[in-house]
Amino acid sequence: MQRTLLLFLCVWVFVSCEGVFTTSLVEWAQRDPSQLNREQKINFAKEALASGNRDSMKKAYDALKGTSDPSLQPLAAELAVGAAGVKDALATVLGKVAAGSSEEAIKAALQEAFESFSEGDLSLIMEAATLLASAESGGGTITADQYFITGVGLLVVALKDAGGDVNQIDTSTGPGQTAIELLTKAKDQFAPDSEAAKLLNDFSGYF
Repeated sequence: MQRTLLLFLCVWVFVSCEGVFTTSLVEWAQRDPSQLNREQKINFAKEALASGNRDSMKKAYDALKGTSDPSLQPLAAELAVGAAGVKDALATVLGKVAAGSSEEAIKAALQEAFESFSEGDLSLIMEAATLLASAESGGGTITADQYFITGVGLLVVALKDAGGDVNQIDTSTGPGQTAIELLTKAKDQFAPDSEAAKLLNDFSGYF
């Protein structure tokens, strides 16, 4: 369990950008995902995530974002941050977190990645956070990975609110505060003395 986050981060860094369409995903993409039944929407969502294709993830997200089912809301949130490009744009940041890099190196990587996010991307990240909150209140199950990637995404939103200055991110309120809350919840899913918990604790403490 304690290696799960590390492996998760390393997979992102090295292969998340290598996803390709499967035959079935191409077939799904030729249809309107909103017209699929529940099970088909879930299958399409999972294949879109596996593909790493932002357009497919956005289509799958649009088909699921209105769900009130707390068991599906974390999946929809994951699609939102995927469609926002969080995994791709923050690959360097994630790699430095996994490697236990210094605060300065991690902040510099976050600052550099910030410019690649559009207003639409930031809106998707905020929507992901809202979905996770709804899932929590409804008793849904949220993984450490889902908490982590949404929390990292919210740091980018907080960076925008700070005028683009990574050293001015406010974690006492708004997106910055929610980011730290989600990162803490990710950490709490690991044993306190695990390497993953230590990395997450250090990372949260930088902001």
